[in-house]
Amino acid sequence: MKNKNYLIFVVCLAVYVLISLACGGSSAQQLASAVPSEAISNQESVVSPESEQPQAIQPTATQTIKPSPSPVPEPIKIIAQGLGQDGQELGFGFIVQNPNSNYAYESSQYQIAIYNSEGIVVDTDSGYIELILPGQQLGVGGSMYLDEGIMAAKMDVQINAGNARVSDLSETFTVDKLVYIADEYFSEVRGVIRNPYNKDITTLRTSAILYDEIGNIIGGGYTYLNFILANSSTGISLSVVSNGNVSRIELFPSISGLSVLENNDQVPEGASNLVLSKQGFGQDGEELGYGFLVENPNQNFLVESTMYHVTAYADDGSVQDVVEGYLNTLLPSQILGIGEDMYLDQGVIVSKMDIQIKQGNFTESKAIPSFTAENVTFLPDQYFSKVTGEIVSPYNKDVTNLRVNALAYNEAGEIIGSGYTYLDFVPANSRSAVSVSVTVAGVPAKVELYATISSLSDIEG
Repeated sequence: MKNKNYLIFVVCLAVYVLISLACGGSSAQQLASAVPSEAISNQESVVSPESEQPQAIQPTATQTIKPSPSPVPEPIKIIAQGLGQDGQELGFGFIVQNPNSNYAYESSQYQIAIYNSEGIVVDTDSGYIELILPGQQLGVGGSMYLDEGIMAAKMDVQINAGNARVSDLSETFTVDKLVYIADEYFSEVRGVIRNPYNKDITTLRTSAILYDEIGNIIGGGYTYLNFILANSSTGISLSVVSNGNVSRIELFPSISGLSVLENNDQVPEGASNLVLSKQGFGQDGEELGYGFLVENPNQNFLVESTMYHVTAYADDGSVQDVVEGYLNTLLPSQILGIGEDMYLDQGVIVSKMDIQIKQGNFTESKAIPSFTAENVTFLPDQYFSKVTGEIVSPYNKDVTNLRVNALAYNEAGEIIGSGYTYLDFVPANSRSAVSVSVTVAGVPAKVELYATISSLSDIEG
């Protein structure tokens, strides 16, 4: 086991180094280069809402005076920590502060020890904080499983500060519409994250920290957001573990060691970005079917590993559900429909869906035919309506594990429902019947089927 853990550590370290090299420059430098110029100029004239003091006259853009960095940066401080246990699950959180006004810290390491009431170490954890900006307070949340019968009493966090770099960057992610959803099995924190930078950012680590009524940390959790587009907002949902009555929650998005910052128009010469040409949804009670169409306008390029992100909002702007996924392959000139289901909390009404795509990898390609569908029919049912049809393969090899998406439209051409399934296989130059369960708001005027290879597909023969 020790050798296995060491091997995993070496592999992760190698991946981290390669990605760091590929990104070019430090994390702080990358973020600084992504701050819109207007944000930098506006930043100097912002008055804190809490301040009633008259604003000092600031130097103009040509007269900007930056303070000289302190000769020795102050160390990172741990200003709060705590945990909450629910059965064998434990949620923890801690807050760190960078007290320096002109230094950012990169690649700081932390390690956590969990003790029982007798002072015996019952578990440990560790990780990295990729970037702490000057003056920033950043929360780190997480969870772990303890052996049966083990009760945690306290935690101890240690920080090994990373590389200090001179920086005056203060622009950071903001959060809104935070809500805690208590559940017997899987409690959640949901919210909206805003990206202030003019670059897309992938693999954003987002921590949640939970507090009781007197301000003690009583739980936490974290997740990775696949991507957030430049200067945009997106919803997030993450599982958390706590113990006690949750009175307040905080959400802390931060770039990770796996994050990549890039422009949203990085396509090869002669190619165009994918187009999200249509999206829509239909709700039937606590079930919701949503779908969208993605078009590859390029005749000479296929696109692989495109990511998508779906956020369902209620009328008050609160996040009701979040789904992330991948489009395995979009062939040259292909229009692909994607359909999926959501299961909502009781009484929730979704008023808006926001679907975003992150452009994938472009590869030069000649024209390639795609699967088609024939005899597509909607079969209504009180409980399980479905769309049936036949998937026709243009290929001279068997293809397995196709993803088949169904979209339903009203008379105005709006998407009002959807669903998907996996088709075991389609024989070479042949066809296979398929049936897809769908969630639809009303009786559709038209239905469509879209078949595509998935990450599970094999092309045999």
